[in-house]
Amino acid sequence: MRTTDDARRRDVLRVVALAGAAAATSGLGFSAPALASSPPEANASVTGAAVAHAWVRTAYRAVLLENLTPPTAARAYAHAALAMYEAAVDGMPHHRSLAGSVQGLAAAPGPAPTVGRGRLDWSVAVSAAARDLLDAMLPHRSALTRPLLQDAHATFLADRRRNGSDARLVVASERHGAAAAARVLGRALADGHAEASARPYTPPTGQPWHWVSTPPNFRPAIEPYCSEVRPFLLRSTDEVEPAPTVQFSTEPGSEFHAQALAVLDQSRANGDAERATARFWTDNPGSFTPPFGTATGLPAGHWMRIASQASEQRGLALDDTLEALVHLGVATHDAFLACWTTKYRTNLLRPITYISRWIDPTWTSFVNTPQFPEHTSGHSVSSAAASVVLTDLLGARTFVDDTQAHLGLPARTYPSFEAAALEAAGSRLFGGIHYPSGIEAGLEQGRRIGTLAVDRLRTRR
Repeated sequence: MRTTDDARRRDVLRVVALAGAAAATSGLGFSAPALASSPPEANASVTGAAVAHAWVRTAYRAVLLENLTPPTAARAYAHAALAMYEAAVDGMPHHRSLAGSVQGLAAAPGPAPTVGRGRLDWSVAVSAAARDLLDAMLPHRSALTRPLLQDAHATFLADRRRNGSDARLVVASERHGAAAAARVLGRALADGHAEASARPYTPPTGQPWHWVSTPPNFRPAIEPYCSEVRPFLLRSTDEVEPAPTVQFSTEPGSEFHAQALAVLDQSRANGDAERATARFWTDNPGSFTPPFGTATGLPAGHWMRIASQASEQRGLALDDTLEALVHLGVATHDAFLACWTTKYRTNLLRPITYISRWIDPTWTSFVNTPQFPEHTSGHSVSSAAASVVLTDLLGARTFVDDTQAHLGLPARTYPSFEAAALEAAGSRLFGGIHYPSGIEAGLEQGRRIGTLAVDRLRTRR
């Protein structure tokens, strides 16, 4: 199939338009947990949400230290959000447990206990659940991870005691949070991730479109068997299939060749604004061995931070904050499983491989190309799914994102979650690591997954 230069320019302009323009403001770096100092409340709908926001920041930092893969990071965030939600749901009169709503989660053996004349301290339960769940799920590649988790909870308990919390109440609340974490951990241990991650993988060869490991890292394929991991809400990891990739061709003037030229043209047209956008949304896996790569909290972590920041900026109490976090976590987890299933079934080479072989052997991408196949774009799928569920819960209102302040990048203001998702998707074209078709197909795949998450995850009574 032939395409004109004008058609190619329309391809790239369409994706560039998706990225939009975002106002930049100053940001803050990683901060110590801002823990609630008010007395415990019997009802989580009036309890401050500072503990949830603090644990989102702590989880982000822990994932960064552990240098997880994108799907594995999404799995950790999702289970942590679920554990926090289940730890407090007995104190959330308008919400219900997700046992029976998400696949594999056992029901609690009974209602939360009471201590004296009152209910539990839900913030303590949430903190204990987050600590236990993350401590059990993370591989502890870094010696700093366990102290980070333990210190976060210990600091919170010390704050509670300084404010006069009853020791019996604290102990009972910790036990309840630990029990919630244990139920969620049981789901994680049975989801097939450990078995899928341990399987050896040899990438297919023999066709010019086959994916190959890319420079500068040249590392093995990341998470090739995500299709074997149990989703939370999708009936299977391939329930939502995207539009297929453009038919492969190396012929100049063909549609696929035009897709690669669109990437090349955009990289040459990038200005400071486009490069800043690519940096802000990089969220790539890092590397602790040469050539070194900066570890990040990964795309799911970026969106967990967005959900936390937007909830905090709206002044939500603990119950509605936990609801937003668990919806976001579950949706992005399943989005990554669906995306990775598509990637390894399509097994399409990245732009850097195509361009260096058939167009310009000296070209390199602005953002390092991650070590997995091209189609569809993980940023596009996960961001679109996230924007759908967050818009459903929190509305299409302005929010400020300072997730990358620890990298010295200024905060950005977005008029809506959809605008942020479109910018995240477009950033992968600015970075030179996805064809326009992979971005557009990924956005549609993610929107459909987000819509299913809204329909299937029933948190309200």
